[in-house]
Amino acid sequence: MKRPFRLLPLTLAAALLLSQGAQAARFSDLSSSHWAYEDMVQAVELGIITGYDDGSIRPEDTLTWGQYLVMLDRAFYPETYAALVASGTNWDQAGYWAALGEGLLTEGDFLPVTPLTLSEPILRADAAVLLARMLPEEADKRSEGFGWYWEEPKTAQETFSDYAALGEAYQQALTRLYDAGIVRGRDDGTFGGGETIKRADGSVLLLRVTEAEEENHYGEEKTVTVHITDQKGNPLMEDQIVETTVGLPITYSMDLAALYELLPRHVNISGYEWVTTRRDEYTLVYRPYTRAENAQADFEEAAQRGEVSWEDYDAQPFWLWFQGENEQKHTLLFGEAEKRRFANQAEAYAAMTTITVPIWQIDRQGNKTASSADLVIHSAIAEDTLALFTEIFNDPEQFPIHDIGGYSWRGDSATGEHNCGTAIDINANENYQVRDGKAMVGSHWAPGEDPYSIDPDGSVVRIFAEHGWSWGGDAWAGDADQASGYHDYMHFSYMGM
Repeated sequence: MKRPFRLLPLTLAAALLLSQGAQAARFSDLSSSHWAYEDMVQAVELGIITGYDDGSIRPEDTLTWGQYLVMLDRAFYPETYAALVASGTNWDQAGYWAALGEGLLTEGDFLPVTPLTLSEPILRADAAVLLARMLPEEADKRSEGFGWYWEEPKTAQETFSDYAALGEAYQQALTRLYDAGIVRGRDDGTFGGGETIKRADGSVLLLRVTEAEEENHYGEEKTVTVHITDQKGNPLMEDQIVETTVGLPITYSMDLAALYELLPRHVNISGYEWVTTRRDEYTLVYRPYTRAENAQADFEEAAQRGEVSWEDYDAQPFWLWFQGENEQKHTLLFGEAEKRRFANQAEAYAAMTTITVPIWQIDRQGNKTASSADLVIHSAIAEDTLALFTEIFNDPEQFPIHDIGGYSWRGDSATGEHNCGTAIDINANENYQVRDGKAMVGSHWAPGEDPYSIDPDGSVVRIFAEHGWSWGGDAWAGDADQASGYHDYMHFSYMGM
């Protein structure tokens, strides 16, 4: 039987939305490397699931009947659920009575839940029945995971080795979910219907059901409000009222030419925001051009006016300010566009110089005091490096530095940039080198707690980037999450290595 749908009201969803998963990012136990990260971020943004007072979201915790019914109600019957809570009904009881009133549960239901059992864990098989009841009748046959195109699609019975152990009603529910692509099987070939379901699994499966329902609305016309903000959430211009279509990126229907007239030299960094029935407000986050991007844009505009030649484009100095390596950086450092390393220690040493840079230190009373430090660096970037540290020194953050290292010959076969004099390590102990959460050099990285730890959003990372340097905290792993991937939080490199 098809159940009635009343999707999450658009204004409620918008009120709960935080751009770029900002709220999810604060959860201490939900890293971006977690397999359910994106779905749990979306579930948080839509108000389907919330975190705990201690700052965690506990993705591996077992869901109770009350918790999962509330999640389903928040996704599909939020007004009914909210009205019951507002009337004084306890949160889990409200979840039960909302589900019963909307037909998700029925009187005399075979599912083992009553108002007295809401604190008991829900099994995966029971969760499958609830999800199947919410699944639209029009849900498409899944198109992935069937093997080669000449093979017949597998059935749920063929896929799950424990399918026969389920009762008929549970088999029917599992078949519906499998055919619609909601469940896809586990590595061991089982569904695990008799096991409890975790918060991460429950969120992922619920989000897939809501997406299946969303497909029924693809192409519908919709009026939305778009907020244009900077990276701190401050409005950059008046809200935009946009006539758009469900299923398309929000920017597809916007007058981008007019937007860029009002916001020249800005870049949208919030990625694609797809228009859905669940939201009527969207936020696009813009950052201003970097030093390199501004210089590049200046040249391109001058070339279009005929004031400079496009033939000189590749030789412009702004390439030295872009992160990563390029031919201009190679030529500056080694005299040849194709050369990326010094041939030997003697050649490298001859190219080095010592500069004295201003720094802040913390005295025994905890006060910041002005000081200086010597740094051995490649002579070709010495002047710019001094300017860089002067900017850090003059920044209101006054980031303190107690140790700093530059050029260091680490053997003929070393591939890092310390051999080149184009790498700098800052406060090594408090900005450790770590792989998958295990320290390799140093002891920790705790920005916001330890004043010597480098903040990803602080002045040090920002100013190094403006001068074309990459930060080891996110250069190779894509983000600064120390729980997964390789990070070198102390390390800055001019060629991004």
